[in-house]
Amino acid sequence: MAHLAADLAVTLNEDRPGMLAKAIGCVSAAGINIDGYAEMSGVVHVLTHDLPATRQCLSEAGFRVVQEQQVALVPVADEPGAAARVFQQIAEAHVNVRYSYLATGNRLVIASDDPQAVINAVSA
Repeated sequence: MAHLAADLAVTLNEDRPGMLAKAIGCVSAAGINIDGYAEMSGVVHVLTHDLPATRQCLSEAGFRVVQEQQVALVPVADEPGAAARVFQQIAEAHVNVRYSYLATGNRLVIASDDPQAVINAVSA
């Protein structure tokens, strides 16, 4: 069932080998399971169950938090066209998607200005 979750975005300090490993490693070293992540152009988006602890360990490791927002977490089948159908439902509801990525367990992380509208669109 689709539900709201929280996405935390931090910037990598430098564009060099090992920076992504450092960010992901500090979260796992804190005993926090990462449910999903995406790295794009030096910004790492992280989805965890413990956002405050994730924010703290990344900040203490020197990463700068640039965004924290609610996102829709939508289960999707592992078959051709499944994600396309989800995004078509969202489009038909006239909801704009800002970014998305795939989390563990075949779940789409979908950011928009109105994450509840995303849930409503895919639950209809």
